[in-house]
Amino acid sequence: MVDLDDVSELLQCSIDIHMHTAPDIHPRSVDDVEAAFQAKQAGMRAILIKSHHTITSDRAQIASKASGFSVFGAVTLNHAVGGLNPHAVLAAVEMGAKEVWMPTINAAQYLRSVHSVPALAKAIPKGTSGISILDNRGKMVPELYKIIELVAKHNIALGTGHISPEEARVLVDEAGRAGVKKILLTHPTIDFLDYSIEEMKNFAELGVLIEHDYVICTKQVRNPIPPRHLAETIRFLGAENCIMATDGGQEINPPPAEMFKQFISAMLKNGVKKEEVRIMISDNPAKVLGLSI
Repeated sequence: MVDLDDVSELLQCSIDIHMHTAPDIHPRSVDDVEAAFQAKQAGMRAILIKSHHTITSDRAQIASKASGFSVFGAVTLNHAVGGLNPHAVLAAVEMGAKEVWMPTINAAQYLRSVHSVPALAKAIPKGTSGISILDNRGKMVPELYKIIELVAKHNIALGTGHISPEEARVLVDEAGRAGVKKILLTHPTIDFLDYSIEEMKNFAELGVLIEHDYVICTKQVRNPIPPRHLAETIRFLGAENCIMATDGGQEINPPPAEMFKQFISAMLKNGVKKEEVRIMISDNPAKVLGLSI
């Protein structure tokens, strides 16, 4: 039986580094400001808001001011911002973005399994071309070098999004050479990515943080993952190599702050220690955002 006091204690000063908020194309349970107030009320330290379609670092500034709480933004390199567009990245980081995600709903890897997340599939026009970060020789496309350079220069995070494991390995190698210090492997256990435990371990050994998102345990996805599977993966990889986040905000799910409580409770129930959870929801996210620990 999980002690609810333990969950509340762990939530204090925690950071949800991946959530979706309104306004958005997709129905969301909360808007930017509501998410900030709910996280503040729960005793959290910060949140990072994400969109598949637009930069969120400008919106994050407004939500921070309205709530008196730390809200950060990002950019995801889908077609709506020009795909692998260095100009979009520059605009985002100049407005304070803390993470640049590779393509998600427009990634070639995702479009091969587009109905894995039915709610997202509805917003993707038929015939949409997939974005790959590699050319036909398996080399990184030219525009990505400038994007990586900007990420390294501003010392922000690089998220793999929904690109394939093969693409992610090239990206991580090139980003490391360029001096990127913070790389996150985005929900690698979701069915359309389906990394093996050994593949995740290999990325962790390269200094990549493995991001586990509770949304993949919910009915938002066609094939939910049992929470015990995430707990087993975390124990194998080591909490120091992992981050816990919700990827929440979907209309069918509870608001992200409540999802975070559920995630914490599920991990404790499945044998992850309190100290390990704290590393994944407080210490590691703080490092990614450039905050003190």
